[in-house]
Amino acid sequence: MGESHEGESSKDVGDSSYSAETEAEGTLEEDVEEIEVRPRGYDREFWEPLLGGDYGGSDAVNVVFNEDEIVEGLKKKTGPGSYFCDTGSAFDHYVEVGGQGGGEREAHMMKPEDCNPWNGGGSEDAVGGNMSAKPTRKLADIDDEEFDIPPMFDDTEYDAAEIPDMDVDVNDGQIVVEKVFGSKQDCQIALAIYAIKKQFKFTQTRTKVGSFVVECPDKRCEWRVTAHEIRGCGFYEIRKAQLDHICPIEFRQGYKSRATSRVIAAVYKAKFGDPGKAPVARDLQKLLLEDLRVNASYMKCYRAKDKAILSVRGSDEDAYLKLPEYLHMLKLANPGTIADLETDVDEDGDERFMYLFLAFGASISGFRKLRHVLVIDGTHLSGKYKGVLLTASGQDANFQIFPLAFVVVDSEDEDAWTWFLQKVERILWDSPTLAIISDRAVCISNAVSKIYPQAKHGACIVHLARNVNSRFSSKHLAQMVTAAAMAHMPKEYKELYAKIRATNSACGVYLGKIGVAKWSRANFTGERYNIMTSNIAKQLNKALLEGRGANIYELVKFIQRIMTRWFSARRKKSEKHRGAVSVEVDKEMTKNMATVKGSSINAVNNWTSQIVGKFSKSDKVMLAEKKCSCKYFDNIKIPCGHAMLAADGLGVPYDTLCGHWYKTTVWRETYARVISPEEDPRDVDIPEEVSSMVVYPPITKRQAGRRRKTRIPSTGEIRVPKKKLVQNRCGRCGGYGHNRTNCANPI
Repeated sequence: MGESHEGESSKDVGDSSYSAETEAEGTLEEDVEEIEVRPRGYDREFWEPLLGGDYGGSDAVNVVFNEDEIVEGLKKKTGPGSYFCDTGSAFDHYVEVGGQGGGEREAHMMKPEDCNPWNGGGSEDAVGGNMSAKPTRKLADIDDEEFDIPPMFDDTEYDAAEIPDMDVDVNDGQIVVEKVFGSKQDCQIALAIYAIKKQFKFTQTRTKVGSFVVECPDKRCEWRVTAHEIRGCGFYEIRKAQLDHICPIEFRQGYKSRATSRVIAAVYKAKFGDPGKAPVARDLQKLLLEDLRVNASYMKCYRAKDKAILSVRGSDEDAYLKLPEYLHMLKLANPGTIADLETDVDEDGDERFMYLFLAFGASISGFRKLRHVLVIDGTHLSGKYKGVLLTASGQDANFQIFPLAFVVVDSEDEDAWTWFLQKVERILWDSPTLAIISDRAVCISNAVSKIYPQAKHGACIVHLARNVNSRFSSKHLAQMVTAAAMAHMPKEYKELYAKIRATNSACGVYLGKIGVAKWSRANFTGERYNIMTSNIAKQLNKALLEGRGANIYELVKFIQRIMTRWFSARRKKSEKHRGAVSVEVDKEMTKNMATVKGSSINAVNNWTSQIVGKFSKSDKVMLAEKKCSCKYFDNIKIPCGHAMLAADGLGVPYDTLCGHWYKTTVWRETYARVISPEEDPRDVDIPEEVSSMVVYPPITKRQAGRRRKTRIPSTGEIRVPKKKLVQNRCGRCGGYGHNRTNCANPI
C-alpha cells in the first residue's frame, strides 16, 4: 500500500491481465492509443480498504479518476478542493471544500447547500476547513421571509413581448430611423418623452390615416420626424428623422406641455406592477420634478396614476370577466381547492358579481391537523367597487397564522356571513369540540348560531376591553376585565370579577349581559387554548393590505402568491427544525420551567405529585390526566412548570405531555402540500360553461371624495373620541398659554 500509484491509468485498474512484470520488461506496445475512459464501476477489492481511510466514504469513482485529488501515496492535497456543480441552468457554479489542518473529513460531511454561494455558503473560513468559525444562528432566530427565494426576473407580461425585433421600450430616449412601435399612440408618447428629455417643443403638422409628421415650430428649422403605419399589423415605424435643431432657444420652449397624464403614465408604468408599492399622486409629482424637471399639478398626476394602473393591471370591469377562467385554472393547479362564484341576475338579464369563495386544497388538508379553533373577521376593500373581505383562519403548531378560507362579499351583513359559513361548514363540520372566535357583531352571532349550533362561540377580549374603556371611560377598568378574562383558575376569575363589580357595578351588569362563558377563559365551555383574541385575523388583514386596494382579480392573485410564499417558507423552516416540538412551543416550555425554580416535589402516588413553591403555594399535578391545579396545563395543553418538574421526578419526557398539535411531525404535515400558481389557459381545454361565463361588476355607488384606507370599526365596537388639547386661558387679558401670574399684557 505504500507504493506510488501515480503512473496508473484508468485502464490499468480495470485490466486484470496487466502485471508489474510486463511493465518491467517493457512489453507494452508503444503504438496503442490510450483513451481515457471513465467507467461506471471500480475495482472494489482494491479500493475497499481505502474508502474507510482518508476519503471517509466519498464517491470512489471520483477518488480513482480525479487527478486533481490524487497525488503520491494516495493522500489528498492540502488546501481546498474545487468541484464544478453542473445544474444545466444559470445556477452552474464552482464549489470549494476541504483545506488544511485535517479538514477533509469535515468537508465531505458538509451539505451541498452549505457550500452553495447562492445560499450564503462557501465562506473563506468554511472553505479553509475551519468549520467552527462559520457563523451559525438558531432556527428560532431566522425569520420566515429568509426562506423565501427572491424573484430573479421581472414577470410583467406585455402583449408585444412575443414579437421579434420590435422595440417596445419607450423609455430608452432614442428616436432613430426604422424604429418600430406597437401603435400610433406608443409612437406619439415616445416622441413626447424624447422632447421632454431633450427640452424642446414640436407640433404635429400633418396627420393622415396611416402616417403623421411632427416638426419644430420654427419654419426655418429642419427638425422633422415622419412615422408610417406598417400595413397589415398596425405597428408604426419611423421612416424619416432629421433631429438637428437650427432654431433659436425661444422656439424650443414650452416642452413641459408635452407632459400630459398619458405621457406620465407611460414613463412610470413599470412602478405600478406591484399593487402595494405603487406611487401615489404626490410621489409622481416629486419624481417628475427630479427626473424630468417638470412641474405637474396634483390632479394631472392623479389621472396619470389611474391610467398607469389601467394599462398594467387592466380595468376593474375586466377583472370580473377574468375571474371564472382564473379560478378554473387555479383549481386545476391545486387539487382539492374549492372556488365558488355567486352571481345575481339584474333587470337586463346580466350576471352581476355577488360573492366569491376561495379555499386552497393545501389549506384544507393542513387545517384538519390543527387545533379546532376558527377565527373569523372581515375588513373593507378600498378598490373602485365596494366590498368586504371575510377570512377564516387558525393557528399552526408554531403559533403562526394559518389561513383557511377567503370570501369577497358586497357588505358585512348576516346574509354574507351565513353564505360564508355555509361554505366553511363543508370543509370544517359542526362539532362541540370546535371553537369560533370573533368580535361581538350581531350579524356574526346570528350566522354562527344558524350554521354552527354545536360549536362554542367566544368573544375577542381586545374588542371587549375597548368597549369597556370607551363606555365607562376607565383604562384601569378595562385592564381588570382583561385580567379576569385571561384567568385560568375559577377562583382567580371570581376574585377579579368581584373587584370589577365593586369598582363599577354598571360594568359588572354589562359583562353579565354579554354572557360570562363568551369572554371568560375560566368559564368557556369549549377549548380556546391560547387564542383569546381575533388578532390572528387582524394580522392576516394587515398582510393583505397591499392587495386590498387593487381590483378583485389582482386581489385573488395576491392571496395566491402570499399563500404560496408562506407555505414554502414554513415548510423549509419545519424541515430544518430538529426538536420534538415546534420552535415557539419550545420557548414557551422554557419560560414555564423558569417559573418553578426553587420549588420542591412531594410524590402522592405513581402519577400524581404535589409541587410546593417558594412561598408555600401548593399545586397538584396529575400527569396521567395531563392536568394541574393551576389550570394552565388543562387549557393550553402545554405542560406548565409544575408538570415539567413532576415529569423530571418520574423521568417522563416533556414532549409526551404536549398536545399532538404542537409536535414537529404535525407541523411538517401541516405544510406538506404545495400551493401552486394557476395553470396556463393555453395548455388546457377550458369547459364551455367556464369560457362562456360573463360576470359583470356589482351595481354600487362609490362615495364622493378619496377612497378610505383607514380601518372601519366593527359592529359593537365603540370608538373612543380623541381628546382635544385645551390651553390655559389667562383671567387677566383673556389670552392663551399663560395665566395671571406671568401675564405680559395686563389690562
